[in-house]
Amino acid sequence: MPVLDKGIEVLSQALLNQEFRAVDEFGSFVTFEREGDPLKIHVGPDGSFAAFNGDDELVAEGENPDDLYRVLVSKAAISRSRPPAHSRRRQMA
Repeated sequence: MPVLDKGIEVLSQALLNQEFRAVDEFGSFVTFEREGDPLKIHVGPDGSFAAFNGDDELVAEGENPDDLYRVLVSKAAISRSRPPAHSRRRQMA
């Protein structure tokens, strides 16, 4: 991956330190995921980001490492809006 901008470098390093890994790159944007975590984070070259939950719903946006930190420590922001399908089936039975 080419060196883009200090913004993406800082956020990328913060995510890597939290055991996220880059799973996709499109243009100058990179998507990060962590095993067992529904959160996906799309980081732009300027260090801005968008975070999506397990249902691919936008849960947060930010522009710097402080914003990212708030997302990573806020479990409420990344929880699923509804139980997984197998849980719903069990409840209906």
